[in-house]
Amino acid sequence: MTPLTIGLQLLRTSGLAVRLSLLSLALLPITMAAHAQPLPTGPSGVALAFVLLGEGSDGNPVPMVRTVVEAAVACPELRLASGKAQPPMTPRRRPEGGGFEDVLVCEARYPVGEAASVFAGGKRIELPAISLDTPRQVLLIGDTGCRGDVPQKPQSCSGGGYGKAWPFARVASGEARPTPDLIIHVGDYNYRGTPASFVLPRRATGYREDLKVAVYDTGDLDDDDDPQVTMGATYWSQNIQGSPVPDAWAAWRDDFFLPAANLLPTAAWVFSRGNHELCSRAGPGWFYLLDPASPLLGPGRHQDSCPPQTPAHWRAGAWPPPPALPFDREPFPTAPSQPYRLRLGGLNIVAVDSSNAADAVLYNGGMYVAQYQTVADMLTDSTPTWIVTHRPIWGIVKKIKGGPSGGEPYGFINVTQQAAIAATFWSGLPSNVTAVLAGHMHRFQAIGFGHSRPPQLIVGNSGMELSSVEPQPSNENSKRPVAVPNLDGVDALVVGLEEFGAMVIALGAAGAWTSVVLGPAGNTLAKCDSTWPGLGDGRSVCVLE
Repeated sequence: MTPLTIGLQLLRTSGLAVRLSLLSLALLPITMAAHAQPLPTGPSGVALAFVLLGEGSDGNPVPMVRTVVEAAVACPELRLASGKAQPPMTPRRRPEGGGFEDVLVCEARYPVGEAASVFAGGKRIELPAISLDTPRQVLLIGDTGCRGDVPQKPQSCSGGGYGKAWPFARVASGEARPTPDLIIHVGDYNYRGTPASFVLPRRATGYREDLKVAVYDTGDLDDDDDPQVTMGATYWSQNIQGSPVPDAWAAWRDDFFLPAANLLPTAAWVFSRGNHELCSRAGPGWFYLLDPASPLLGPGRHQDSCPPQTPAHWRAGAWPPPPALPFDREPFPTAPSQPYRLRLGGLNIVAVDSSNAADAVLYNGGMYVAQYQTVADMLTDSTPTWIVTHRPIWGIVKKIKGGPSGGEPYGFINVTQQAAIAATFWSGLPSNVTAVLAGHMHRFQAIGFGHSRPPQLIVGNSGMELSSVEPQPSNENSKRPVAVPNLDGVDALVVGLEEFGAMVIALGAAGAWTSVVLGPAGNTLAKCDSTWPGLGDGRSVCVLE
């Protein structure tokens, strides 16, 4: 059986009917964008620096500066504003395979409360003073990459992120909004470098014919596409030996780092891993460029990486006779990251790697029960907490793409995380969880559950080609919340937008927060407030402007 056939059988056993397009098996061409806007580069090419946060081995947050420089042979120099001597930056370990030979990534511990500069690629990059107190303003973005020239629903990547089709650079510049203290990206940075399928040439396999395969993903259910169901008994990776489309720096550079260049050095970052950063897709670049795991976090900590994406006994040009299934009856080489917690004054952020959590069926359930048992240990005090995860715990999609929702014209995701939470938190998430922040769905969606559950905020509209609003709003009043009964056992009120943008969250007292969703031009698209009563007066957690 093919991976798609196995996936379909899995879905049918759950009562979910899924259509699969033949186009999902087609090779998706990868195009590189031509940048129409001037972007910062040094004499040797791209030279960037930013600060990201990780959890130290002692449980405290650790700021780290990371530099990304093309054509470099040595790490840049970090200079503190005070002139105090600083240990030299150290290089991170490149992924194997050669896709990142043209870029050097280095890192160092970063001071708290003091600005610094990085001298890289012939230029000076100013970095901000970082506070580990409660952030006042948080910028939330997600799903920022560009789809490119694909057969179905193509997206133009011209303009370097400043165009109407792909406005990520405009969203990132945000001249009309206040400078944030913290930036959270909820995942999916690299689209043009992560095709849904590809063709392995005969010289790589030793077969008589080229082999067309679909890349492993536990559900990538963009509402306006046919569902991609590529899980089952086998595991195909675009990073398998002989692949013509392995993960490489050029796609990361053009999809994320160049359009985000002006935003990167403005505040500390929290990076979430999306399903496009699975090891079967752009995982090698994720672990090299953005993943917070590092020896700088203290004893016992190290840089993570993807396991080999080819079975150990397979030989180039001499694969086992077809139908050979990679990692059949073996653990899949997915390398999930463990949850971590950032204690930032009066706010805790708990990051969960949901990249491998199946959207519409229960798959990898044991893995995510273990993940959320770790989360439970992080929620034992009363500190207000946000859960940050790429795939929403609760999201509403088209009926053919989600878990069962009775007779309603929509479906629910993420089934795997919902089951893991039910198995871990018998009475639901504790009351100190005041928001769940996610992306994955290419639109804005806000779900209010009254006082029964923390609100779910989905900001997947920062660059990727948008999907239609679900559930469909009323024809009489498109801004009125839609009542959704029994969303994983709780009634909800939902609003959504099919417009590009980002969210700015302002922290209040005792875990309260307000936020606005801003369009690329700085116009207000929605306002949100954690204190709104929700179901009591027919208002969700957000209202559309």
